[in-house]
Parts: sequence; structure tokens; C-alpha cells
Amino acid sequence: MMSCSEAEFFSENRLLKILMDNIPDSIYFKDLSSRFIMVSRAHAERMGIKSPEEARGKTDFDFYAEEFAREAYEDERRIIETGRPLVNKIEKIVTKNGAIRWASATKVPILDDQGRVVGIVGISRDITKYVEMQRQMQLLSSVVEQISEGIAVTDANGKIIFANSAWAGMHGYEAKELVGMDIHGLYEKPEVARKFEDEAITRGSAKGRLSHVKKNGDVFPTLTSWSLIRDREGKNIGMAIITKSLIDIIKVLRDVKILGNVEER
Repeated sequence: MMSCSEAEFFSENRLLKILMDNIPDSIYFKDLSSRFIMVSRAHAERMGIKSPEEARGKTDFDFYAEEFAREAYEDERRIIETGRPLVNKIEKIVTKNGAIRWASATKVPILDDQGRVVGIVGISRDITKYVEMQRQMQLLSSVVEQISEGIAVTDANGKIIFANSAWAGMHGYEAKELVGMDIHGLYEKPEVARKFEDEAITRGSAKGRLSHVKKNGDVFPTLTSWSLIRDREGKNIGMAIITKSLIDIIKVLRDVKILGNVEER
């Protein structure tokens, strides 16, 4: 059985405050006029205020550009009038000074004991980095499809997030089939790919490395370069791999007996 002090510590209000002060996502409660009742510390920071208490009684129009504030207000009116939640809406958030960020927002009605809507609770997750990466991938895709060399991009865990048609073709796949696959498993010797990756992490790049990749049950030689990708804060977020097939060149050299067996290095 809990002591009085334990019961006080685990009271709903205290637990809610701990949640609101520490969760990285934005959480906020609004009344029927879309005025803030309570906001999390993360949400206050994103609104550019020092304390969550500063938001109380204010609306989105006090913190954001008219267009975004109006859209958010209209969404909330529909929730209040219909009782239906808004789930995972991608929002382009524009502040009064023109700064832009993106969020995935969910808003649900708060109901009283009679089932009447008395307010709204919302939670939003910042996805700005994800949106920026998607845009970069689209731009990258339009450019690299014109290049004969194979180009692939992985995330920090070695999962493929992009490959052009040339790179996919070298491995016997369609480009869309490769997304989510572990890049190391596409090599005859995964440990060789991991060695190149480790070198790129340590030095920033590993250029002109000879290896063998698998294609439809066979293996063939390639020349690859691995380059580390960093975000704006300098954090490692993935790898770019440029690959050139050597199978035709090596066939010619072997036919004229210039080249013997080739080892990976």
C-alpha cells in the first residue's frame, strides 16, 4: 500500500507535469475557442517562448503566420463540431518571422461525462529533417538517373533509402525493391562492405575499392567509393555509394591474358 508521500508523487497532475516537461513531442490542450490551456515544454520552445505558462489563453494566431494559424483553427472547428479526430496530418508550420518547419499532427476531442466536446488535445512530432531528406532524395533522383554509374544511399544503419536504376540493375533488382534492404547483404562478402563502410566513417570516404556483388545467383566485380553523409550538425546519418561495373573490362583483359584472378581490397 502506498504511503501518503508516494500517493502524492504518483498523482495524475504530477505525472502529467513530468510528461509535459520531458517528452520531446509537442503536446497541448485547448478550449473550445482554440485558446491554449496547457502546453508542453517542447511545444513552448517551438513557439519561441521561455515558459509554457506564457502560452495560456493565447492562440496559434499569436505565434504563427496567418495562413497556418487559420488552417489549424479550421481543423479544430471541425473536430469540435463533428467529434472526429484529426490523425497524422502533415503540417507546414510557418512562424511570424517566416521560419518553416514540418510536423505530423494528431488532434482529438476532449469529452465530458455526457460525451460533449469541451476541448482539444493535440500532439505533434517534428519531421522537418525527414521532409528535407525526402526533398533531397527527389532532387538526387532526378539528377543521378542521368548518370551511368550506380549510386545508392543508405541510412546510418546500412539500410538502403535510395538507389538509381543503374545501381539497382547491377544487383538484379528494380530500384524500389532495394529500399529498406541491408546493403551489406548485396555483396559476395558482407564483411568487405562493412570494412569499406568503417573506413568511410573513420576517414570520411573510401574511394576506388574493388569488391564483388551478387546478381541473380552470380557474382561480378565492381569498383566502389563510399562517402560519409552528415547532417547540418555534423552527425553521421548515412552513406553514399558510387559503383562502377568492371565485368566487361575484366573480361577483355582476361581474354588477352593481361589480368588473372582479382582480389577484393
